[in-house]
Amino acid sequence: MSFSGHGHGGGRIPASGAAGRLSDPDRNVRIAAALAIGRRAEAGLAHALAEALWAEPDFFVRETMTWAVTRLGEAALPAVVDAAGPGRPPGVRAQALHVLSKFADPETVDVLLGYITDPDPAVARKSRWALGRIGEPRAVPHLVALLGADGDEERNALTDVVSEFGSGAVPSLVGALGADDRKVRRHAADVLCHIGHPGAEGAARALGEAVEDADPQVAVAALMALGELRGEAARRKIESLRETGGPGIRGIAARL
Repeated sequence: MSFSGHGHGGGRIPASGAAGRLSDPDRNVRIAAALAIGRRAEAGLAHALAEALWAEPDFFVRETMTWAVTRLGEAALPAVVDAAGPGRPPGVRAQALHVLSKFADPETVDVLLGYITDPDPAVARKSRWALGRIGEPRAVPHLVALLGADGDEERNALTDVVSEFGSGAVPSLVGALGADDRKVRRHAADVLCHIGHPGAEGAARALGEAVEDADPQVAVAALMALGELRGEAARRKIESLRETGGPGIRGIAARL
């Protein structure tokens, strides 16, 4: 993405004077200041830029400042990580986690994992979303451990995040299909359904076993997940269920 901006009179702001203009009343001046810092990767202005970002009310200016922060690389990371801490307002913390997702640096995964169960729901959701964007596989078991959450919004958001990992999430999801909590088992099947073919093909056998679950909702969720697969194992299981499954299962298998 390319950015362009101008200050008063259309002239570019030199990076050396940009820090003081990050809080200028004119949004165009603030944009131009952020652009100047980002283009020249002025590492010494990382803290000033980050602090201006947390206070910035304008969406488009925030986007430009976010771009500039990511241009500064490791020099800006301490300021961003600090802003995600519990001493800041929730909006600032969520914005900081959003910025961390833009870095897409696996080294930030440990920081993000520290917030996936944050007491503030917006902060927790943003940290999980950021982990999905980064896609570092070692985050998967921590996210799968959250399956079975109450509330459709929470469940759907977590489904989307874990699905981002594709086949990399399958081993942990297969393990969750055997959890004691039926809500966890059902949620794991739902995520595998969301991943579908080809990513979830490795879960075909486990899903076939989960169709026999004593909880009918888990059984149906597992069957629907099988229906999203294209492999021979899934096809054979669905065909057999047309004859051997319970009444509800037989009907769904026939439609699949």
